[in-house]
Amino acid sequence: MFRVFVGSVVLSIVVSHSQGFQPLAATALPTGSGESPLPAIVTHDNRHPAGDLEGDVLVLALRAGVGVWRPEGDAGPALRVEAFGETGRPLSVPAPLIRVPIGTVIVATVRNELTTPMRVHGLCERGGTRCVPLDVPGGETREVRFSAGRPGTYYYWATTTGVPLPYRAADDTQLSGAFIVDEAGVASGSDRVFVITDWTSLTRKEHADLMLQDDPGATFLKMKPDVRTLINGNGWPHTERLTYALGAPVHWRIVNLSTQIHPMHLHGFYFEVDSIGDGNKHESFSAEARQRVVTQVMPPGSTLGMTWTPERAGNWLFHCHIMTHVSPTLHVDGSPKEGAHDHHSGSNHLSAGMSGMVLGITVTAPKGERAPTEKAGDLPARKMTLLMKSESNRFGSAPAFGFVLDKAQGVAATNPVPVPGPVLVLKRGEPVEITLINQLPEGTAIHWHGMELESYYDGVHGWGGNGQRVTPMIEPGGSFVVRFTPPRAGTFMYHTHLHDQRQLTSGLYGAMLVLEPGESYDEATDHVFVVGRAGPSVDAPAVINGQQAPQITWKSGIKHRVRLINITPGDIFSFTLQTNQGPVTWKPLTKDGAPVPPGRSQPVGARQLIGVGETYDFEFEAPPGRQNLWLEVRNPGGKWQAQGHVIVK
Repeated sequence: MFRVFVGSVVLSIVVSHSQGFQPLAATALPTGSGESPLPAIVTHDNRHPAGDLEGDVLVLALRAGVGVWRPEGDAGPALRVEAFGETGRPLSVPAPLIRVPIGTVIVATVRNELTTPMRVHGLCERGGTRCVPLDVPGGETREVRFSAGRPGTYYYWATTTGVPLPYRAADDTQLSGAFIVDEAGVASGSDRVFVITDWTSLTRKEHADLMLQDDPGATFLKMKPDVRTLINGNGWPHTERLTYALGAPVHWRIVNLSTQIHPMHLHGFYFEVDSIGDGNKHESFSAEARQRVVTQVMPPGSTLGMTWTPERAGNWLFHCHIMTHVSPTLHVDGSPKEGAHDHHSGSNHLSAGMSGMVLGITVTAPKGERAPTEKAGDLPARKMTLLMKSESNRFGSAPAFGFVLDKAQGVAATNPVPVPGPVLVLKRGEPVEITLINQLPEGTAIHWHGMELESYYDGVHGWGGNGQRVTPMIEPGGSFVVRFTPPRAGTFMYHTHLHDQRQLTSGLYGAMLVLEPGESYDEATDHVFVVGRAGPSVDAPAVINGQQAPQITWKSGIKHRVRLINITPGDIFSFTLQTNQGPVTWKPLTKDGAPVPPGRSQPVGARQLIGVGETYDFEFEAPPGRQNLWLEVRNPGGKWQAQGHVIVK
């Protein structure tokens, strides 16, 4: 649950009766039902604030009714949902945007036309000390009045099922919208607002049963693979396509009003975390305290303010890194998606095998100016060849897919295929040319996660590139040459980008380290731990460097660098380095390859939550003498997943 803060506002919301959140074959109820056809629900881009603002007073009238929503486009399945809308205007997903300057007084009316009561959260003074939910009995009207409160990114939401926001069932998951309070003198159009919501056909009882599980996130996906995550009411390829000019800073506000946690990943660029919040609080960071990242975990009910600068022209992506959130196998009505289990087929090229929580971004160079290409400078490119190979019956009857570094240019080791792939050790400022040769029985594409490079080499087939130069699929027997020059040292990864869970869990991933010029990689003191899944089964265990319980030896009395990488299909894990007495102490060094801000580089207890697509580096000083350590991997609920035994001597 969350708390909100009371002030002096008035809001108007009207709600109509719902028979539940049911898929429909069309936008109308069945013929002969005696009921009128349901109205269409529209989606919107959160660019136009709701209500009428006169001086410092916003008068707002909202309604919440039942309508037909098509998150997969006009030709896609129709869903019967509850949604908010302004009085006299269509219902919308997400709910209408409330956006006002600091000092505004908001006046609203809330009318509930449902036969069941509704509780509305968040219609209160932001940044205050207390916020009382607004209870509106069925068929009645209530009024509220409050001042907007402190500047920041907030939201409002309602429930007709009586459960907290992260656990809402299908009926009321779309009763959610952004609430932005702007600083004085800040234009509301200076940034973009993206609201994340989701939908599933889980019943209320299934939701209640789910909450009793040890790992509700995993159980959720097993129970209902048709979970849908949307951005501003749509899923890829129907999400908004964004276009930005080269070099102009971009400011976004992301609001997670879904029931799911989302590690949000930006391709090709770092972004600065300007602020975070939970709907009640908004915390802005000073310039020196902002962390630069390529992936940021957003729990349900959280907000994120971010800034990034388009430094290279081309097509890019911003998406959740959880596989099922960007490549579900079913339509929203439960019917199978065409080609959903065949992402390497040509039929998926137009959508790059993706759906759901994906935003497409095009960065344009000035008119008449050619987009810059990767320049190698005066240094010759370091050349590597990575063979993509398979090994039969590695995971029961399923094969392993993996990478083999071909050091002899054509003569490579056969079985076993290494999982994960080899650690690629590169140098900052040194050009690299990697030839990918596909010896698999199917096509694939490889993403260089966290690397700043040309869009054409980024690894998103059918989307990446610039103009007519579009990233191809690497078909069986084919090859693709990737060229880039690492601009910074750090810990990165490479992995399949087909959004194909089978390819990823079968081994198409590996670590990529970039060292400073003149620095050498010493495996005795520099330790890479890549966590993935051991095969394509839904019950496949988590593994550390391909093993569930690896044993490692470290030298005592010296400093060690610990590099942690999570490249599972969709897990959020807690990593702990500990003795029998509890966690040891380590010092944070980097996040996603970027140095942590000075205030976060102090020694702390050795425990870190890591979302899929994130990397973290720490420094651990091993004490003199012999010692047993364990690198434990658990889910957020504390359930054991994998454990590395570290012998210090």
